[in-house]
Amino acid sequence: MAVVSFLIAQFIKFLTTGDVRMLKSYGGMPSGHVATVSGLAWSLARTTGFESPHTAIAAIMLIIIFMDSIVLRPAVKKDLGHNFLEALAGFGLGFLVAHLFPPRLLLW
Repeated sequence: MAVVSFLIAQFIKFLTTGDVRMLKSYGGMPSGHVATVSGLAWSLARTTGFESPHTAIAAIMLIIIFMDSIVLRPAVKKDLGHNFLEALAGFGLGFLVAHLFPPRLLLW
């Protein structure tokens, strides 16, 4: 679900701006990085359980990526990163994708 979440996030950026460059951008609404790790964490929780070490690792990665996108990257360079709402939208998108698709989606 991580890949699907990322692709949908980038496509949403393109649809809302009409700018093809947004397909590979680091900013904008929603956060593609947060959506990716959120989709991974929620799909792991669904398949391995909330008590699984895999889910715990993915949840920790999600917190780090979320905080990096709203605190660290904007501090390094003004136009990098996201505001809280953009990161939260990425979190929600990952959650939705992980719950709308079957728990184990074989893409290849």
